[in-house]
Amino acid sequence: MKINFTTHHFTIPLGLAVCLHAAAPFAFAAQADKPSETAKSNSTAKLPAASEVIAKFIKAIGGKEAYLKIQSQHAKGKFEMPAQGLTGDLEVFHKRPNKLVVKVNIPAIGDVLTGFDGKVAWSLNAAMGPMLMEGKQLEQMRDQADFDSILHAESDYKSMETVEITQFEKKECYKLKLVKKNGQAVTEFYDTKTSLLAGMIMTQESPFGPVEATNVLDEYKKFNDVLFATKVTQRMGPIEQTMVLNQYELNQVEDSKFELPDQIKALVKKP
Repeated sequence: MKINFTTHHFTIPLGLAVCLHAAAPFAFAAQADKPSETAKSNSTAKLPAASEVIAKFIKAIGGKEAYLKIQSQHAKGKFEMPAQGLTGDLEVFHKRPNKLVVKVNIPAIGDVLTGFDGKVAWSLNAAMGPMLMEGKQLEQMRDQADFDSILHAESDYKSMETVEITQFEKKECYKLKLVKKNGQAVTEFYDTKTSLLAGMIMTQESPFGPVEATNVLDEYKKFNDVLFATKVTQRMGPIEQTMVLNQYELNQVEDSKFELPDQIKALVKKP
């Protein structure tokens, strides 16, 4: 089980669903319906540049200066996979520049943890045991742990393009196609009315190969002058999982929260 984060930009780490899949088997084959994407808007107005759309988003959440004042996030909430009848408590620790730990406790399954300490990406749960992430999974986790990824520094991207105006989750959105320098591609949708990030589609790596994930961001709330999406729904094939964060504590997370668990340390030490 894995949950992708930065709170505005998180895709729920796919490892989370994968681990629960191992612990409570269910079909993982059929493709889910993709978000509704109707024909382009009838508007003949020139589309804004991707950088302009992103700049308006950053302004809408409170501005770059306000965001940079945040050094860490500690969030608590609930995790749910409705079709499988699974619910649990969720806790997230995230700190500059790229440290992340996500913990989900599911009754009868126990704790499912995913983390990145700036170098090592790992997961730990009863279903699959301790695991180190390597290759594309490591690279993806490094991206997800980047505290400032939401700011979309142009230097991190090969290309940034506004493709069209379309419908995403019943909202009129600018559809952006972004390709990072490492080759990771993501399609993002920005609400034309609020300028907020409504969601994204991207391919996530898992122990069983790449899986396309659609992430829907909703219920933005303000903490320390910055808006955060407090509800994230992720769909991967027939799997849907939702995360709702109802408590936020900013600038209080200590480095000790990102220390590797002993079982992970043992794997790191192996030749």
